[in-house]
Amino acid sequence: MNPKILPIGPLVASNRSGNSVGNFLPEDLSCLKWLDQQPTQSVIYVAFGSRTTFDQTQFEEFALGLELSNRPFLWVVRPDIANKLNDTNLEGFQDRVGSRGLIISWAPQQKVLEHPSIAYFFSHCGWNSTMEALSNGVPLLCWPFSTDQFLNEHYNR
Repeated sequence: MNPKILPIGPLVASNRSGNSVGNFLPEDLSCLKWLDQQPTQSVIYVAFGSRTTFDQTQFEEFALGLELSNRPFLWVVRPDIANKLNDTNLEGFQDRVGSRGLIISWAPQQKVLEHPSIAYFFSHCGWNSTMEALSNGVPLLCWPFSTDQFLNEHYNR
């Protein structure tokens, strides 16, 4: 840690219509309707940002952990999140978890984190994700992968 660094921002950006700005991929707004059907503070929101990638074993182990949690979850799975990821992996997984889990390719994260059904945010602890979670009072489960994420995770203890 370097005490001479004082991180600031981001400000939680939105445009005049109340929609978030600066997205990397098109947001799947259908998840908000799914969240509306979930009990208050019951859903684990899982998102690892725009750059984090898993190897196949990590991805499969993480999926198994979500499956065994027996908790509702919303999981953002970008098309490039894992090497050798194919629809067969997710179809079998989706069949096993049923309606308890929803997998989307990109979320309207600020709206998701504001939603009353969200209990936890499992994140890589990138700065934006960390600030968005904290500004909404959502507890973080951290799995840092690189750069500032390790420091951000340390501050979330």
